[in-house]
Amino acid sequence: MTTEELAGKVSEFLLERKTDKNNSMNWSLKIFRDAILENQSHPTREDVFDIVEGLREKYKPSSVNYIANSIKGFFNWMEDRGYTDGNVINKFPSDMIRIPEKEVVTFSDIEYSRLLEASEGTSWNYLIKMGWGTGMRISDCAMLEWASVKMDEQMICVEPSKTSEFDTRIQIPMTEELFVMLSERFRDSGGGRFVLPRLAIVAMVGNGNISSHFNYWLKKVGLYEKGKTFHAFRRTAISKWLSHPNADIVTVRHLSGHKSIKSLLRYIKPSMDKKRLIMGIK
Repeated sequence: MTTEELAGKVSEFLLERKTDKNNSMNWSLKIFRDAILENQSHPTREDVFDIVEGLREKYKPSSVNYIANSIKGFFNWMEDRGYTDGNVINKFPSDMIRIPEKEVVTFSDIEYSRLLEASEGTSWNYLIKMGWGTGMRISDCAMLEWASVKMDEQMICVEPSKTSEFDTRIQIPMTEELFVMLSERFRDSGGGRFVLPRLAIVAMVGNGNISSHFNYWLKKVGLYEKGKTFHAFRRTAISKWLSHPNADIVTVRHLSGHKSIKSLLRYIKPSMDKKRLIMGIK
């Protein structure tokens, strides 16, 4: 198969997927097709490996990993169609597509206090307390409805915005701080739909750019640090839950609303104290 024929097969595969919503895979394979033509590559393992190796200079590791997995999907299709004799690529060298582990960035108690002080009298103050107390994503916090707040039970019952696998809503017990804050908000709500109406509008009209608004506020008050975005509240909450001596990963998953337990594994950092605890060593 010539270079042009291989590139044509990628175009054929993309054409079949023109109604597919998985635009990331389409983007990946367009990059692969361009690289085929640029490098005059053929459908051999060595040529494909060379392409992916070259992409490591242009794209971050997570993108290279995604492109590589998209390429595997393409060659599965090639084999199914009988365009190749067997599967050309079913695995990439691990060192070629490895994604380096990133340190879990969290907020300390002191940093949390500074954020509360800086946000006093603004809607961000409520949002920060909600993120710290629930571990919910920023859009879920900003668009929380009173219908999801069970004051009598001191419970927040929500359906995670990025997870559809749970049969029932996620139930998050309120911390004392969160209960006091929501009680005050409820008295002043006037029967409105959202707990934080102003931020709910930003989240809806801004097409998800509320994260950018929050980062802008952090920079404005001089508290912005790289990696310390609102999502760090979620990491902080999950890390604390997992470090509790009575915690189990299934319960934490139902608090965080993660799609799978695997997603939680990177939050786990066993300490020597915990190792002694589970072994019964005082």
